[in-house]
Amino acid sequence: MLSREDNELLTRVGPGTPMGALMRRYWIPVVRSDELEPGRRVKRVRLLGEDLVAFRSREGHVGLMDEFCSHRRASLYFARNEDAGLRCVYHGWKYGFDGQCLDMPNEPPETCFRDKVRHPAYPCAERGGVVWTYMGPGDPPALPDLEWTSVPDDQRFVSKFYQECNYLNGLEGGVDPAHISFLHGVVDGADEALRRELDQASAGFLLATQLERAPHLDVADTPYGALIGARRDAGNGMYYWRITQYHLPFHTLPPTDPRPDPLVHSHIWIPVDDENHVNWCISWHPTRALTAEERAAMHAGSSIHIMDYAPATGVAYGDIRPRQHRDNDYLCDWESQRTRKFFGVPGVGAQDKSITESQQLVMDRTRERLGTADSGIIKARKLLRDAVVALRDHDTPPPGMDAASYRIRGASVLLPKDVPWAEGARAQLTGRP
Repeated sequence: MLSREDNELLTRVGPGTPMGALMRRYWIPVVRSDELEPGRRVKRVRLLGEDLVAFRSREGHVGLMDEFCSHRRASLYFARNEDAGLRCVYHGWKYGFDGQCLDMPNEPPETCFRDKVRHPAYPCAERGGVVWTYMGPGDPPALPDLEWTSVPDDQRFVSKFYQECNYLNGLEGGVDPAHISFLHGVVDGADEALRRELDQASAGFLLATQLERAPHLDVADTPYGALIGARRDAGNGMYYWRITQYHLPFHTLPPTDPRPDPLVHSHIWIPVDDENHVNWCISWHPTRALTAEERAAMHAGSSIHIMDYAPATGVAYGDIRPRQHRDNDYLCDWESQRTRKFFGVPGVGAQDKSITESQQLVMDRTRERLGTADSGIIKARKLLRDAVVALRDHDTPPPGMDAASYRIRGASVLLPKDVPWAEGARAQLTGRP
């Protein structure tokens, strides 16, 4: 369990909080590039407790700034998207990409008042079909060299969905390999067709669920975070290792499918505020285009993805709020839960979403009881706490700022029992021999 003070330290992300300050030192995904059309309407977003608007100018440049005009706090959601910036429709003030007021038509020119007004704005860059922003002090670090951002467009699939709980609820699910035999599993006696369907949709869960339900967990430190290895005895002198990567502060890479030619997956758990976050879900293949069948399955919500959204609204993330939510029990099939599946909510991503939202908006970690199966969660919390305290108390640069440190993968491997797992899986974890 955590102390109340540490739970507050890790979960509060707004302006002026230590965790918010840490996260602002990293590049943060904002929207997919294709969500912003040149010269068209802006899009509301909310990051680390700040209400913002994202837009693309007629020339194709991307901007991100405070939603509320510096003049009378009118919403720039309704702003005119003009050359080189946004113009508030209330009194015509126009802001450039850096927030500098460029025009103030309701003021006499001789006042030069516009030169004194700089609206809050953040620098943006595009990579991998995603708009990224840096919200921290000083010059931003190099963009993260994530493998999926460097492959051709036809080799990746990027989706995201809104989760009504603190980011740490979701992230901790991402570093918890022990839950797959239960939350995503089937009941004893379930038919083989259902098991195969689960395996096809869920990145190789079948082999893990056919072996030990309670894996042995081992954790190894890395310069950027941690490796979390879940070991199951596969017989014939072999262990089956499912290895999750954690890169501070909000990237997790779950294990791959153990079959040949696997897809690789990743999550980015981005705080909206203390009580909500956006779960970015990325699947890619390092060397080939995704097949039509693979893309169709992801659009249908297989594996880590949720693409079935409620009708869109203009609020922040109003277009990525899943149709499965608290008020409809996440469309749980209670009869299926009784007879076939361990948990009746359809879809792996929806199962994760529903159960992490059930832990309360901000989980009370002072009341939990952790065991050896929770080693990955314990490690992730320690890494986050150490990084936050070091930055707050000593201005120590956070871990994982090297762009190349992001070029990692999760892995699933069969290894002889006498082979050290992190070394034995090194090629799969890095994509390099």
